Amino acid sequence: MDPYASAKSELHGLLGSSTLGSGANEDTTRLHLIDALLFNCLGWNAQDATTEDHYNGSYVDYIVGTPSAQFILEAKREGIAFRLPPGIAGRHAITVPTLMEDENTAKAIRQVLEYCQERGVPVGIISNGHQLAAFFASRQDGIPPLSGEALVFSSLQEMHDDFNTLWSHLSKPAVATRNLQRYLLGRKPQSLAPEKLSNSIANYPGFRRRTELETDLKTLGQLFIQDLEHEKNISDEFIRDCYCASGALSQYSLVSREVLRARYASVASAIPGGAEQVTGKKGLNPKLTAEMVTAALSRRPIILLGDVGVGKSMFLRHLIRVDAQEVLAKSIILYVDFVREPVFVTDLPEYITERMSEQLEAEQGIDIQERSFVRAVYNKEINKFKKTIFGDESDPAEYRKHELAMLAGHISNEFEHLRRSLDHIRGTSGRSPLVILDNIDQRPFEFQERIFETAHSIADSWSGTVFVSIRPSTFFQSRSHGALAAYQTRAFTIAPARTDQVISKRLNYAKNKVIESGADGIFPQNLSINDRDLISYLDALIKAFNVDEELKSLIDNMSGGNTRIALMFLFTFIGSGYVSTQRVLDVADSGRVYTVPMHEFIRAIVFGDYDYYSPEASVVCNLFDITTNDAREHFLLPNILAHVQRQAESAGGEGFVSAASIYSFGQGIGFSQEQIGAQLDRATKKNLLDFSDAAEDASYRPTSVGNYMYRKMSASFSYVDAMIVDTPIVDPSTRRLIRDVQSIKDRLSRARIFRDYLDANWLTFGSAADELPFRWNDVSAILADEIAEAEAKAEAAAQRRNDSSTHFWSR
Repeated sequence: MDPYASAKSELHGLLGSSTLGSGANEDTTRLHLIDALLFNCLGWNAQDATTEDHYNGSYVDYIVGTPSAQFILEAKREGIAFRLPPGIAGRHAITVPTLMEDENTAKAIRQVLEYCQERGVPVGIISNGHQLAAFFASRQDGIPPLSGEALVFSSLQEMHDDFNTLWSHLSKPAVATRNLQRYLLGRKPQSLAPEKLSNSIANYPGFRRRTELETDLKTLGQLFIQDLEHEKNISDEFIRDCYCASGALSQYSLVSREVLRARYASVASAIPGGAEQVTGKKGLNPKLTAEMVTAALSRRPIILLGDVGVGKSMFLRHLIRVDAQEVLAKSIILYVDFVREPVFVTDLPEYITERMSEQLEAEQGIDIQERSFVRAVYNKEINKFKKTIFGDESDPAEYRKHELAMLAGHISNEFEHLRRSLDHIRGTSGRSPLVILDNIDQRPFEFQERIFETAHSIADSWSGTVFVSIRPSTFFQSRSHGALAAYQTRAFTIAPARTDQVISKRLNYAKNKVIESGADGIFPQNLSINDRDLISYLDALIKAFNVDEELKSLIDNMSGGNTRIALMFLFTFIGSGYVSTQRVLDVADSGRVYTVPMHEFIRAIVFGDYDYYSPEASVVCNLFDITTNDAREHFLLPNILAHVQRQAESAGGEGFVSAASIYSFGQGIGFSQEQIGAQLDRATKKNLLDFSDAAEDASYRPTSVGNYMYRKMSASFSYVDAMIVDTPIVDPSTRRLIRDVQSIKDRLSRARIFRDYLDANWLTFGSAADELPFRWNDVSAILADEIAEAEAKAEAAAQRRNDSSTHFWSR
């Protein structure tokens, strides 16, 4: 069933709800009616909504929309009805003053209006579960919100009977296209963008064929590069050879160093007592090792703060096995990696207990359920039991039965039994537990909250040290209104490692492993590539990441400092159908090392496994995509990115720029709120901008990904060539010339047509173009040079092929 029909069916079922007419309180109304209306009948997900949001002393029932809030819904108990004047019921467009003639309704409207204006949210909705009124609470057209119109449904039956109107204005897809704003403000919708070339391509996006050589290389790349980090029993050698210390700011990042410094400093300043980096110029921060020793006394976990992909897990492994090996010589490491654990865990303490008990038996040879061990743990209880009325040993069988029942009672509480077992181990051997709860930031926030509470329980009651690794954003959210708000914490920060160094170390390690496997005769057989060829291929990549500054800049910026993404880019390139593996090996056979061209790397990461660029499958964003039949919109996203970067540098601090400033900028150059909002959504989804709603006003800040895209990628022929099939062409005459072509000659010709089309539309900005932060005329000039250079190389390659053919036939 399609989403529309399914949602309408859900609403039909809601008509029979027992809550209707019951006068239920606000909580019951929310649970049984409004939740069902939002999440079952209007296509919103629970992840799209924040409930009971606290701000400036007030709580809001629902804030809906991510990353930017789209509306606030204030719930009223089911018994409070909207009383409409006679003759009004059944009409959907009703003025707000008319609604406010009813005292209860007026109070609810003023309340949600205040919430919207405090938080910068455009639309306010009031509902008692069976009636609903939505109005524009934040206007910029000079009309006060309380003088405007509202979209009103006076009953669930009315919503059902005119479901098309309800869905067309309040469903998730409708809100994304700003239908409600246009309805309330009386604007005509802008024409949609024309179809993309991709819509006319059969079997789009297709799959890129690989040769047998490239297929085997991809398999070996997985074996020698990608899978190494994910091995459960990762080797000490890998950790020593591949670990890169964090700390130094990237020399390649296109986000200014001042903004980066302020960003990392803000993490430390926002934590009571501050936070220090885990490493410094001289290596591991000695305060961290000191904290590890004293953490058991302070009874609080150590928090490791770092964004996704900065290397928190690798740091912890290096800390345990290398940096703090002597300090931890008498520790028992209990490591729970939540990347590997099942998604659904109901009893978290019990589950963690099971994992740790398994590790104790597998790695330490200690079975905490073993009979003699259990009796040793509870020796004090056994001796005490002997003094009770059940401790009479004159009847051994009866005594044994009661003693077993007593011991069974102790071990039935698995979490407490593990604690007692670890206390016993510490008392008899002097070995204390070091508990690590890693990768919890891969889970939903509510699950992370439960882990925080469990970590604090362990730290408070166990005689050992507890590490929890999380993202700064999660930490601050929990500190403000989550589980961490109730606890004192000790935090250390982990900054990203240099991605070029991570890749170089990984490649050199892989090369050494291939050499070893070849020497030992264990290199995989029956492949089209041997160990010598693979070494030659790795040499080419090692050379590229040692000397090619342009390639280093691409990887560092497009990964955003995320080493996982950087390694994913590397793996995508290895065995890619867009790179001739045979050519790499032919160059090696001639005694040289192949030089990796930038265009090959760009095409590999843009296309991935496909024949054509697919915005859903690719990690790379199409800067030129548009949502309306307005060709100037091709330049809107690059200008938003450049505006945010300019404002971030001038404002200082963490580099956040208010959403209001961005909308004001976009509207100032002639774009609608709908166009601006759509491009901001794309920017956040593709990591071109970071979004935050932590402050009073929603805000965005630049990322290295976004800056690299508009500064560098927009002028790359390889990138522009890929984006053409995904870009709507507004001008009909140009659209007829843009076709699906394959040869380099035809692709270069098509790129020139596309560039001319953009040049012509850039001129429509007139003199205002000189004041814009993104200058297409400058980018266009660089692109023209790239196209000319690519054409010259293609002609030279064709000439070499002709000369080789002529030479062959002349012999």
